[in-house]
Amino acid sequence: MHNGMDSLACWVATYAVNALWQVPLLAGAGWAASRLLGRVGPRAQHRVWVATLLLSIAMPALPLVQTMVGWPGSASGGTVRLSLAAVTGGADITAHGGALLVAGWLLWSICALYVGTVLYFAGRLAWLMMQTRVLVGESVPAELPDTLQAAWARCRRAFGANATGLRTSGTLRGVVTAGARWPVIVVPDGFVESCTEQEFLSAVAHECAHIRRRDSVKNFLYEAASVMTAFHPVTWMVKAQVSATREIVCDARVVETLVDTRTYTQSLLRLAERMLTAGADPIHAIGMFDANVLEKRIMWMKARKRSVGRAAQWALAVGGALVLGSVAAAGASMGTGVAAANHDATDTGKVYRPGEGGVTNPVLTYAPDPEFPKGDKSQGGVCVLGLVVDAHGMPRDVHVVRSLKADFDANALAVVRQYRFKPGTLHEKSVAVRIHIEVNYRRY
Repeated sequence: MHNGMDSLACWVATYAVNALWQVPLLAGAGWAASRLLGRVGPRAQHRVWVATLLLSIAMPALPLVQTMVGWPGSASGGTVRLSLAAVTGGADITAHGGALLVAGWLLWSICALYVGTVLYFAGRLAWLMMQTRVLVGESVPAELPDTLQAAWARCRRAFGANATGLRTSGTLRGVVTAGARWPVIVVPDGFVESCTEQEFLSAVAHECAHIRRRDSVKNFLYEAASVMTAFHPVTWMVKAQVSATREIVCDARVVETLVDTRTYTQSLLRLAERMLTAGADPIHAIGMFDANVLEKRIMWMKARKRSVGRAAQWALAVGGALVLGSVAAAGASMGTGVAAANHDATDTGKVYRPGEGGVTNPVLTYAPDPEFPKGDKSQGGVCVLGLVVDAHGMPRDVHVVRSLKADFDANALAVVRQYRFKPGTLHEKSVAVRIHIEVNYRRY
């Protein structure tokens, strides 16, 4: 039970520690790719930021996936296949990702802080969703004059939103879209009476664009997934970029489908003047002022006629994908595991063997790959090394038990001295354990 809890804490800490540096790394790559795709259009930039968000959530977990499914480490130059096994009894030693050894108290502190933040942001999302349901439940169907009825019908036809409802609420300060299966547009009380036909058309057309894109569902999925890295300030920046580009994409759909650019821009400014003065609504819903990027949206619409050719668009898209993909691959390759450095052992003088009196086998947590000696064209072979894994998981007394060749032996000795282990235990206390390791050089 104790070992199982330690393993769980190591997994949690591994994710949190990797997220600390991988999230800003990917955000930087996303920013570079988004700038590169600026001339391609807002849809491409939005996809870049969504990919950045999802990669930054998934990438810190790769060392855990590697541990659980037993992916082999990447071989140097793609020519070495490494197999590691303990041959002195007990369970096999399997290679996991790189490992960062931390004191037990620090490991559990990291784990507690991370779990606390995840629970907080998950609870916050659940509360916002509940507030949204309450808001929709308390809203009432909107009564539209004939002129606005015609505009409302045009919007629904243009965006295929015939099943969408229009409701009013006394607690809202802006126009929002809520609901996934049966989406509705909710407007503040007095909005229908105070706005012009063009303002109404612009506002509901923007919300119908959100509905056509199923942004409510996507937004919930992004928010739910991002609770894993919500402790990181950079995650909030990435989510803000997702929201900003999403609004510009919807603006583009409106001016391409229903409203001319000048009329839409003027309506947007007038609506913003009335709606943004009161601040944001604490609900989980999306609306035309979901992101505070009005100036950027206006500038994009004024400059939207500037474009590049189809070939240039493909070239820029490939370049952006390469930027984001190469940085993600590099970050994934540098992901590290976290293991507890146990300093509470009470019996570090005696060296045990696996199985002796119930002694457990050490577990390998960090194992750099050996390399074939330079210029060697052989098929490799097996080199067996002996060593003692001390009570802190460090190798010592590393020596050759069964030689392969001098250059292979030297490489194996140098590599094994870099190994790190979760130490073997006796009655749940770390002890020094003597083991043999089999290093199997094989070419693909």
